[in-house]
Amino acid sequence: MEGFEQLPGFMWLFEGPDLRVAAANPAVRAAVGDRAGLLGKPFRQAVPELAGQHIFELLDRALRGIRSHGYEQRVLTDREGDGQLTEAFYTFDIAPWRHPDGSVRGVIVQAVDATPVVAARQAAEAAAATAERRYRQAVGLILELQRSLLPDMLPVLPRVQVAAHYLVADSEVAAGGDWFDAVPLPDGRLALTVGDVVGHGAAAAAAMGQLRTVALHTLRAGGSLSEVLSVLDAFAAHTAATRAATTCLAVLDPATGALEVASYGHPPPLLLGTNGESRFLPLAPTGPLGTNSLPASIHTCRLTGGEVLLLYTDGLIERPRQSVSESYRALATVATAARQELLGERTTVPQRLPDRICTLVTERLALFEGGYQDDTTLLAAHVLAEPVAALHLTLPADVAALRLLRQHLRGWLDGIGADDKAASDLLHAAGEAATNTIEHAYPPGGEASFTVHAALDGQGAVYVSCVDQGRWRPPSHDPGNRGRGLTMIRGLIDDVELRQSRDGTTVRMRHRMGHPATVSTANVAQATGPHKHSTPTDCFSTAVADTLAGRMLKVAGPVDLTTGPQLRTAILQASRGGSLPLAIDLTAVTHLGSTGVHTLHHAGQTISDLTVTAPESSPAYGVLHLTGLHHLLREDAPFKRLSGNRRTTLRNLIIYPGPRCLTDPRKGRRNRVDVGG
Repeated sequence: MEGFEQLPGFMWLFEGPDLRVAAANPAVRAAVGDRAGLLGKPFRQAVPELAGQHIFELLDRALRGIRSHGYEQRVLTDREGDGQLTEAFYTFDIAPWRHPDGSVRGVIVQAVDATPVVAARQAAEAAAATAERRYRQAVGLILELQRSLLPDMLPVLPRVQVAAHYLVADSEVAAGGDWFDAVPLPDGRLALTVGDVVGHGAAAAAAMGQLRTVALHTLRAGGSLSEVLSVLDAFAAHTAATRAATTCLAVLDPATGALEVASYGHPPPLLLGTNGESRFLPLAPTGPLGTNSLPASIHTCRLTGGEVLLLYTDGLIERPRQSVSESYRALATVATAARQELLGERTTVPQRLPDRICTLVTERLALFEGGYQDDTTLLAAHVLAEPVAALHLTLPADVAALRLLRQHLRGWLDGIGADDKAASDLLHAAGEAATNTIEHAYPPGGEASFTVHAALDGQGAVYVSCVDQGRWRPPSHDPGNRGRGLTMIRGLIDDVELRQSRDGTTVRMRHRMGHPATVSTANVAQATGPHKHSTPTDCFSTAVADTLAGRMLKVAGPVDLTTGPQLRTAILQASRGGSLPLAIDLTAVTHLGSTGVHTLHHAGQTISDLTVTAPESSPAYGVLHLTGLHHLLREDAPFKRLSGNRRTTLRNLIIYPGPRCLTDPRKGRRNRVDVGG
């Protein structure tokens, strides 16, 4: 027994049909926490939170003499005993423990904690600026084709949250024919659909795109559920590629919970209740689309707040040597556990409920025997108990209010599940509206305030209004000075309206939001988990570094009315009053307001050699293009000037083939310029 206690890694011994804990070494006891009476207790009672994580099922297989292996599987346990689950990743071997006569006595589990390896891999991936590009190259044309044919964003709505995971079965196979959609209808209802075209390859992908387009067009034209299905059935009969496709279509009224759902040859939706119960909706069976089957009958019911509806394709549940009833039971067990688990902030599983369910269900079902043999789609819709509350702020008309505005609005947008790009654009626009109010609405010295109101409508658009009781000063006509705020707002968001009266000024902005859908390969989904979302820091900082190419000024955090003067000072100091060449790195800038734009315009006019770095994914990149500063970007820098302080744009340059030189037609002389980047 002393040797057992000193074994490296994790060792469990379970005895008897009820899997009583016969032994657990110190590493195991540390992993599950201080639990009284662990030894001798049936494992299901000792660590009950493992239900639904496919651990007990693997132990039962070992009792039947079947050995199992797991690679970096996520396991959630209540280590602290506070009801909050903590995650770890394990590579394990589960084997029968046999008597000398060969009969099974119990189960032996050996495991290695792979959490540090997984964490290191995730950190390395998150730190790589080109990770997404390399990933797309690795999976090849298959995933790119799927992405182009499927929605990359799902609607963000006030009464229902939607998430979707699409897994391509293998990066080596051709594109498949699964599809999904979530479409807000003009009357406020939400249409949810999944489908599966027979076969793989370009023909299947094209057929999938055709059926999805037909369904979208009919839905948006106001067709009823039965009309949409009838049109799809008739369309599918015309070609061999679309014939025999299956689909499930549901129409949900988020305000009342009323649900209509029907299926052509497709697995039934699974409804997850709030109390740990689940049930498959009883759809009347009919054949696939385009096969002269009986018309699909429509099932109606009413969902209550907190319930989650799951639509999926058969790739999620089909397994070799497993019956359909067993597959359905496995899905219900795993999905119910994912719905009920109380996850703390110590995990990388998404906190938003439908995303959490999609992540855990696709991960855990991938561990079942055979894994995913076909493309897999899972679409989840969570009916909220209460609609998303509007955000209402009253702030002082002072520069310090800009940071508070960003913090509150960012938190509200994160809460509704808005994607980072759309949220960043709206944050910039709201910040510019507030900046104009602070600068132009009130005379200096007096007390003043403004209000910001944000609300989400039933079509997936966010409305933000910024209201003051002052009078804006006319904007400057100096192109190198202020007055760019409204131009930036119009360029960043879908729609803006400015109303001015004797009672004050109102800026009303509208921007459509979306929540990213996950499209990846099945092997990526297995036991890797998503990167934990981290909100960019809101602290301003600058740092100067000397490089082989010259001086580099790195800027981080927001550049607004408060921090703009600090940026101007840092630029002057780094360039020694404009006498030294300077490169400014804006990669870590979280907000580039009109104050920062004005500072960069001024720097471009006073510094003889100035370049700017801002990747396309950064908030600063779009603002630089909107405000005419893109010529400063490093990739454009070789073309931006010929000599001294005078800026020559591409319109003034003739590029000759052959010798790498440029001609300034105004001077009539050739200047050798390195255009190699």
